[in-house]
Amino acid sequence: MDSLAKLLEPFPRAEFLASVWGREFKVVRGGAGKFARLMPWGRLNEILRRHRLDYPRLRLVRGGETLPASSCLRYTKGRRGLVPRLKPVELIEQLRGGATLVLDAVDELSAPAEELAAALEHAFRESVQINCYAGWQTSPGFDLHFDRHDVFVLQVAGRKRWGVYGETRPHPVADDIEPAPRPVGAPLWEGVLEDGDLLYMPRGCWHVATPLNEPTLHLTVGVHKRTGLDFLKWLTERMRASAAFREDLPRLTSDEDRLEHAARLREELFAAWDARLVERYLEEYDAQALPRARTSLPWAASEDVLPRDPGAVVRWTPPRPVELKAVGGVVEFDCNRKRWRFAEPALAVLGPLNARRACTVGELCEATAGRLDEPTVRTFLRELLLHGLVVIVDE
Repeated sequence: MDSLAKLLEPFPRAEFLASVWGREFKVVRGGAGKFARLMPWGRLNEILRRHRLDYPRLRLVRGGETLPASSCLRYTKGRRGLVPRLKPVELIEQLRGGATLVLDAVDELSAPAEELAAALEHAFRESVQINCYAGWQTSPGFDLHFDRHDVFVLQVAGRKRWGVYGETRPHPVADDIEPAPRPVGAPLWEGVLEDGDLLYMPRGCWHVATPLNEPTLHLTVGVHKRTGLDFLKWLTERMRASAAFREDLPRLTSDEDRLEHAARLREELFAAWDARLVERYLEEYDAQALPRARTSLPWAASEDVLPRDPGAVVRWTPPRPVELKAVGGVVEFDCNRKRWRFAEPALAVLGPLNARRACTVGELCEATAGRLDEPTVRTFLRELLLHGLVVIVDE
């Protein structure tokens, strides 16, 4: 939640969660340079130079249309298929002509963006992806549209004009049974986001953005929240355990038989649908979330596994909050798609890791003094690392 508070400054986090989150758009004015470290121009240049970025992850858009991959990419024959290569001259020509550069999932390509995405996933308990948009001229990249996830727009550099129209269909989803009607009339808000400003829009909020004939770069933080439809899909899988739901539906029988069968299905469904069912779904959803890939090399593949330096930092990998339960001499918890069980003394190490997310080996040894000796703590940390519950932080 600290990262969310810093993102929203000077607007209070508690007020945002109570009255804005998922309800209405919000503009928060910030100081110049507030988001500069997340994606400076130099880092964007480096990403374009050093990564094999393929279409549509890297793409150009102009006037509401996506340009073909050939507008900025060429493909060379590699040992295992075609390899995408950036065409710098053609890319610059398109950008000078009004195209907007779009790069998806930059949180996988830049450490500061990854840190923000991971922190917000922990805070919101939902998957988070960050995309990058860079423009120069006055042509909008995308036409008036809405997203099917909540969005934080972070103006990293330059300025951009935005028009926000609100929603025309509550809570739209992918493959919806009917389209959201295009908004008519003037926008609810029209203005310019300056360097350091933030714009939040809930799912379904129509909007359009236009460059102002100057270099502009912003990030969109997409928060993909669970819906009742996701819950019903999960419940459908759980009902496979029911013989009644696996049974064929009666078609060539009497009306009385069909009514009886429908009543039995309803009875079994309501029996499964207790007061905690939605809560159990969310708990299982959290437990199924996987951490971002980190390898802890060279130590993890070495004989010692863990650095000898007490100042070495280990980070707890579960991407969502974890509830550690100690019962009958055993501590249990669910995360990273597994259920974990350790002897209760392990709580002395797991507790600080779960609370602080990152600790030095020396801090964990001090925290457990009198209960666990240093060799035991180190042996346990090695096991946690080899099973993917912690990683070594080497930045």
